[in-house]
Amino acid sequence: MANILIAGCGDLGSSLAKDLVAKGHQVTGIRRSGILFPEGVEGITGDLRELPNELLPDVSLIFLIMTPNERSEAGYKQAYYDTAQVLVRRYQHSINPVKMVFVSSTSVYGQNQGEWVDEQSPAQPNSVTAKVLIETEALLQQAFTCVSARCSGIYGPGRFALMKKVVAEQAWGANSWTNRVHRDDVVAALLLLAELMLKDQEVPAHVIVTDQTPVSMWEVKLWLATSLKAAIKANLEEGLAPQSGKRILADYLRQRGWQLRYPSYVAGYRNLLVDYKQSLAV
Repeated sequence: MANILIAGCGDLGSSLAKDLVAKGHQVTGIRRSGILFPEGVEGITGDLRELPNELLPDVSLIFLIMTPNERSEAGYKQAYYDTAQVLVRRYQHSINPVKMVFVSSTSVYGQNQGEWVDEQSPAQPNSVTAKVLIETEALLQQAFTCVSARCSGIYGPGRFALMKKVVAEQAWGANSWTNRVHRDDVVAALLLLAELMLKDQEVPAHVIVTDQTPVSMWEVKLWLATSLKAAIKANLEEGLAPQSGKRILADYLRQRGWQLRYPSYVAGYRNLLVDYKQSLAV
């Protein structure tokens, strides 16, 4: 069993921590605020950028799972690049080499004309935030054996933003391709990567984590609007075909046994709709 650090023990990190503890690993979790950690996890509360090195335990595997405070270049740099620099300084020259899984984003693929994207596609970041992610990936891969898990839009328990927009009957805007993945399937993907790396199997520099079901945003909103009895706010004069976005596939993990619990937005949003309706009734 391994000593594992989860730098960013929020919703996703805590779900991952529970499963790692259940498998017998020694897990330390760091979160910026809050003192609640899953049972069996050694918790540290504080900004990783400000923690002294002696508080960071000796480990063999690190998960970097950060959420920026704001969607700006400065917010991403603080959450990702600056945090990665701390981990590099602390662990780059460890006696026992440290391995790393960095939870990144498919936003690094700037393709925006409906292209199919997979792990062989070039990253073409077209935003300052995506460029920060690429810079962070490069920094970590220079220092460690590191795989960047590029996730598409993560949804799951408590993530009601899209449903709130549909219920508020906001204009849907132009149609586009959208790619999603349920939080629980992301956890399963990260567990698989941990298993491969701890067994010293070779992993690529990056993998994609998505549900294999690219879909138009209007289709998702139409399904949600019907389920929530909300008005359809699409401008049909623009046509039904998506005008932008990309269609993403996750080949590497699927070929190594990753099985999706929620292979489409319909499967994933069913339980989420129940939770959302219950939250409205409270």
